[in-house]
Amino acid sequence: MNNGTNDNSYKKIYNDLQIYETALHNANDIIILFSSDGNILKVNKKAINSYGYNEEELLSKNIFDLRNREKLELVNTQLEKAKLGEIEFETIHYRKDGSSFPVEVKSIGIEINNERFVLSIVIDITNRIKNEEEIRELASLYEELIAIEEELRINYQELEKAKEEADKANKAKSEFLANMSHEIRTPMNGIIGVIDLLKLTKLNNNQKDYLDMLSHSSRLLLGILNSVLDISKIESGKFQLNIKPFNLKKILDRIIKELSIACNSKKLEIFYYIDSYINFDLIGDEIRLNQVLINLINNAIKFTVKGQIVFRVKKLYSTNNKLILEFSVQDTGIGIKEEFKNDIFKKFVQQDMTYTKKYDGTGLGLAISRDIAKLMNGDIWFDSIENKGSIFYFTAEFLLDYTKDTHDENLGLSDKEMARNKTKKILIVEDNEINMKIACEIVNRLGYKFQCAYNGKQALQLLKEGPFDLILMDIQMPELNGYDTTKIIRKDEIGTQKHINIIAMTAYSMNGDRETCIEMGMDDYISKPFDINTLKNVIMKFI
Repeated sequence: MNNGTNDNSYKKIYNDLQIYETALHNANDIIILFSSDGNILKVNKKAINSYGYNEEELLSKNIFDLRNREKLELVNTQLEKAKLGEIEFETIHYRKDGSSFPVEVKSIGIEINNERFVLSIVIDITNRIKNEEEIRELASLYEELIAIEEELRINYQELEKAKEEADKANKAKSEFLANMSHEIRTPMNGIIGVIDLLKLTKLNNNQKDYLDMLSHSSRLLLGILNSVLDISKIESGKFQLNIKPFNLKKILDRIIKELSIACNSKKLEIFYYIDSYINFDLIGDEIRLNQVLINLINNAIKFTVKGQIVFRVKKLYSTNNKLILEFSVQDTGIGIKEEFKNDIFKKFVQQDMTYTKKYDGTGLGLAISRDIAKLMNGDIWFDSIENKGSIFYFTAEFLLDYTKDTHDENLGLSDKEMARNKTKKILIVEDNEINMKIACEIVNRLGYKFQCAYNGKQALQLLKEGPFDLILMDIQMPELNGYDTTKIIRKDEIGTQKHINIIAMTAYSMNGDRETCIEMGMDDYISKPFDINTLKNVIMKFI
């Protein structure tokens, strides 16, 4: 009688599970239904494939057949807990052939017809365990590299002291550091490469966080090694500039873009000024120029919590074949203490241990930058007030590249075209200070009159005060965006013969953006960043 009742219960269970049959058999994880005493009642295809039994064999097994029989007490305890509620744990399961694999088990007790069962989802965590082991190995290797880097730093400082005693010892030290830096950079590149490959594998959130920290620290260490290599080259007299033609504007555009991103992340204001009519086609070492500017800008951002960063480029002097430029980076950061001003360009020097711990860094950046500046027949100096901010100046000499047409005051326009343009007036609507200055400079060089508005409300007010022939309209702006401003302008034009051309300027460049701008009432669309010719052509298309 009791057996008949059990048979009916099992049939009822199978009928109830029929609804979930498709999902059960196609699940990516192992799913097993156990009786209250641990007998296997139902399995999916994943379970059959994972354990190596056929379905009939697996249904004749008990939970103890899948586990280590030496731990029967633990298995019984887990089974009892599962019957009463939910339980999660990691363990080892065994296949038919005796091999094992690590699993994560999630079990829950269920009741059907007053009888308790246990439903288990079993996840094979072999790959996860493997990834964790690889990360631990990388972390161990990283710690070894940190120890090497620290030893390298100590050795370098000791050799610096030896420099005062003998030039010969200094040369040997520099060569040693160069060789050490080269030797360490090779495995460092390998580590970074493996980290990047690991990021492409399936990882949980903790593993991703560990890899991100490992990647960031590895790249910082590689930067330190590169700095040490530069210092050793400079001191051994093997550091040389790579002189060749380059375009200064491309460097400045890239730097200001990176500066904008960094400042936005810290909610700092940025301002950008470039002298008019600077010759952009020059001959010099663009890589080292970029290195010095990035170092000065990164320092300004690093030591500034709130306020602004101002980047200026000024022409100091020029002849028929030479140009001397002054770059400056001003911040509203922590400034430099009076007692450290004489040491700021010394190697491995920062203000004090408090700042070093808070802001990181080796103290090599300014020392290298000043050496590079001197190789460029220039220099680096600064003015600073503690807790008020600093301004760093950097001068460099370049040759003018006459193989390209650098005389771009009228951007290739004829006198007749320039004269015609002077009769036209453009309204530039842009909330970003840097983008505004760039657009104004281009429009000015094209010969047009112009006025500026920093949001839609200002633009509407200027339109009431006087006529314009064309509007360059940013899309994303505070108070009133470009789309809504355009709608108001078009609404005001209803019933009149007026139609002012509006060109959208946006940092987005997705399919359908131009159509959206046209739909909103604009006449054309230009994506940022745009070059001079692109803006010139779209303006001349309408006026």
